[in-house]
Amino acid sequence: MVDLISAAQQQQLDEEGYVVIPDVLSIAEIESYRAQLLQLAEAERADGKAREHADGKGQHVRWLVNKGQAFEKLVAHHKVVPYFEHLLGKDYTLSTLTSNLIYPGAPDNPFHIDNALGAMPEPLPSFPMFVNSLWLLDDFTAENGGTRFVPGSHRWLRKPPMADDPQALCHPDEVRLSARKGSVFLFNGAIWHATGANVTDRARICLICFCCRSFLKPMFDFVQHLQPEVVERATPEMRRIYGFESRPGGLDVPKGEA
Repeated sequence: MVDLISAAQQQQLDEEGYVVIPDVLSIAEIESYRAQLLQLAEAERADGKAREHADGKGQHVRWLVNKGQAFEKLVAHHKVVPYFEHLLGKDYTLSTLTSNLIYPGAPDNPFHIDNALGAMPEPLPSFPMFVNSLWLLDDFTAENGGTRFVPGSHRWLRKPPMADDPQALCHPDEVRLSARKGSVFLFNGAIWHATGANVTDRARICLICFCCRSFLKPMFDFVQHLQPEVVERATPEMRRIYGFESRPGGLDVPKGEA
């Protein structure tokens, strides 16, 4: 059963560009996901496959649906699907399912907007094209790298300053996310946002479910690269979100063979 999104939440998404959805993950799920990600991150650093950023103080563990069946629960979670549908339509697709580990010593990163928006000319599209969601496996605070963002900046229809511009690291209206673990921070990909500095002694970890409109090219080609058992287990809704219904058409075949 899919949960409903309230009128107030719809208004906040439209005007402010973000919402915090509380109590999406249980304590048991949080602990399990966090332990799995730390183990995967360590293994990928050991075998040279680590996707590091922030001068080695940040790391993405990617292709999660191929790395553990438990991650498949995130694809069509009943508490989060309505928010994606509100912003992207009922035919939205998954762009990437990944994670971000921010280690102690990570600095403030410059503001950015998501994926292909950065390559589009201004003014940017006035309707949502990409929607991101961070599934918090730790409490997010101003000290441990809680996401920095500028509410309402998606309505400016412009990109943030370039990374070497001092204004890319601060804005008078920016907020540092403070939210409890187990919640989901979901936002319009056109909002100016960035990873914050982690000045604690513990890694700050989140899962990332990033989605787009069905007519856009996703970052990851799930149709071609999902493990066969993942496809076999997928519900019709999950197959649609993976992108099986939004593929370009193939060759014509004789009638009766389609």
